[in-house]
Order: sequence, then C-alpha cells, then structure tokens
Amino acid sequence: PGLRAALPWTSRDATNLVEIPRRVLLVGGGVVACETATWLRQLGVEELTVVVRGARLLPRVEPFAAAAVTDMFGRHGIDVRFRTEIRNVARDDTRDTGIGRIHGGPATVDLDDGSTVEVDEIVVAAGRRPATEGLGLGAVGLEAGAATSVDDHLNVTGADGTWLYAVGDVAGRAALTHMGKYQARVCGDVIAARAEGRDLDHPRYRATADHDQVPQVIFTEPEIASVGHTAASARAAGIDVEVLEVDLAVAGSALARDDFTGHAALVVDRATDTLAGATFAGTEVAELVHAATVALVGKVPLDTLWHAVPAYPTVSEVWLRLLETRRP
Repeated sequence: PGLRAALPWTSRDATNLVEIPRRVLLVGGGVVACETATWLRQLGVEELTVVVRGARLLPRVEPFAAAAVTDMFGRHGIDVRFRTEIRNVARDDTRDTGIGRIHGGPATVDLDDGSTVEVDEIVVAAGRRPATEGLGLGAVGLEAGAATSVDDHLNVTGADGTWLYAVGDVAGRAALTHMGKYQARVCGDVIAARAEGRDLDHPRYRATADHDQVPQVIFTEPEIASVGHTAASARAAGIDVEVLEVDLAVAGSALARDDFTGHAALVVDRATDTLAGATFAGTEVAELVHAATVALVGKVPLDTLWHAVPAYPTVSEVWLRLLETRRP
C-alpha cells in the first residue's frame, strides 16, 4: 500500500540519474538491484538500504560469487535486509519531476521486520516484463500483454505460419542486450534466406546460444562473469558434473593491481569432459568470460584446453590453474 502512489524509481531512473538522493531504499536482490546498489553507493548515496525477499543476493549465480558481492556491500556500509518485505509506504508532496530526478519529499517505509526507514527515494528493482500491451497479439491468437515464445528460427510459437518473429526481451528468452542483438542477427539471416528460397539447415539460421550457452557480466564490485550452467543448475538438469575451483591468484592478476582478488569455477560435464558452465568473480573479470564461452560453445574437451596456452603474465593464467586442479 502506498508504493505506487509514492512514484518510486525504476531501473530507468537509476540508469538515467540527474539527482543523487542522500537516502535510498532499494527493493530487490537480483542483477539489476545489485548493480544499482553498487553505483548508487559509488555516486554518493549516504544511506542505502536493500530489501530482499529471499535469503541471499543473486540467487541464480554461484554461491561464492553472490557471497563476494554481499561481503562488499557490508564493507561499503550498505544495509541489506534479507527475508524482508515492504509493509506500507507513505510519501507527502509526491511530484512527477521526470526520469532520474527525486520524485518529491521524503518517504516513510514500514518493513515487515517491524522497522521504519525514512528515505529520499525508493528504487524498485524486483523484476521486469516485456511491454507487449497494445501490440495486437490477441488478434493473431496469442495472449495479449504476455511474453511470447519462439523457436530457434525466432518464429513466434502459436502464430499461424512463419511470418511473425520476435527478438530481445519480448522473445521470452535471455533478457540481455547482447542476446537480443544475437537473436536479431539470426532472425535477419532467417528472413533473408526464406525470401531467397534458401535452405534453413545451416547453423547460422538457428539461435542455439539461448540454450545453456548464455554469457553474462554483472557489473557489481566485484564483477561477476559467467556463461552456461552453475553447478546447481547443471545438477538440476541431470548433468553429472565436476567442479574445478581456484582463487584468481596468478602472476597477471598480481601485476595488474595491488588489490586484485577473485575466485573462479568451471563446471565440467563428466560424460563429455567439456564445459557446462563457468563463473568468475573478482576484479575486472568481465574479459575472462569470452574464452569460457568459446570453450563451451565449441565443446572443447579439457584435454584439448591444456594446449590453449595462456600468455605470461596475464590474468588468463587462471585457466592453467583451474586445469591443474584435476591433474594427479
């Protein structure tokens, strides 16, 4: 009650900041919430409270990566309330001042742990859904206002024929910018091939990366870079896995900066001896994930990866340390 009337910020406001509130309550514990908390604190928010309905931050990443972000939040004085929900919001002098501007006077937020927090702005980062209302989906037999689903040619399932395509968030797959761009490339190739009467059996005409091969970087402190399965999701999918883990304590990282820290894990499919997933959490690890993506998409056996020699001294030497953990 009172939340909508308080005109809280969404991620659109948080990524288009004009004014920096002194006190902020942020709702959510997923990727957008954690990234938003990171930059709000860095940009000068003095009091930042994060309300999380669940028991941990970033529930879909490896636990060690989520724990590293949680620990850093604590070091930066961010007050994280787990298993907590908003009970009531009251805000006087509410004004629609525009995206990224403070929307009126202070807000009083009652939480179900019995506490009350007064803040200058509320940020809701508890999930998004595609804005498909008004597109006319109901006119072609689809559910109006719902996310669509697509096959690997990006054709919308449930629509007659092969004339209707969807890419990006509305496709109901990975809601990431780079995956939307990838889907658009495949979709354009499919449309052109059909127009020219070409066969669609070639791999370029199928969006296969959406199936357990999705790379992602979470721009928190520390960064989290991952691709494919976590150990938990792989086991839930029935894959017999082995997990290889090491700290990012290699010559390249030691030379990069004095405070370089981090941890890495590879999830290996025992049946094929190939990667099912990889996660890196640490200082500037975003650039490590593409090598893992290539190894995963290419189904490169770990015995072959031994011959992909990392240059000395680079942070990529962590690959050698990971492979060494399974040597007798």
